[in-house]
Amino acid sequence: MSEQSSRPAPNGSRLSAPSHLRRAGVAAAVLAIAAVGAAGCGSSNNSDSVNSAIDSIQSQASSVQSQVSTAVTNAQQQAQSVQSQVQSVQTQIQQQNNQNQNQNQNGGSGQYGY
Repeated sequence: MSEQSSRPAPNGSRLSAPSHLRRAGVAAAVLAIAAVGAAGCGSSNNSDSVNSAIDSIQSQASSVQSQVSTAVTNAQQQAQSVQSQVQSVQTQIQQQNNQNQNQNQNGGSGQYGY
């Protein structure tokens, strides 16, 4: 898989598939559209080869779509994991801040008041 950046998505919330998968998906879609268009233009003698080409392209497009879907699902799961880790760290920071504040209010004494 391609190198992934640790930077968040530009809008902060939406995730997209890696660019090579998006390009592959677009290419498959363009080929599928071209094949469907060609099916109406060919002679009856060529219909079997055209139909075979359409089937092949549709299969490839389906495969690419599945790969993109898997990549998006994985990215979403990773984002959720990171979000959970961030929330955990924020909770720990808040707990430490509360502890520090309590110690300051108690004149700097430890938790046992010594």
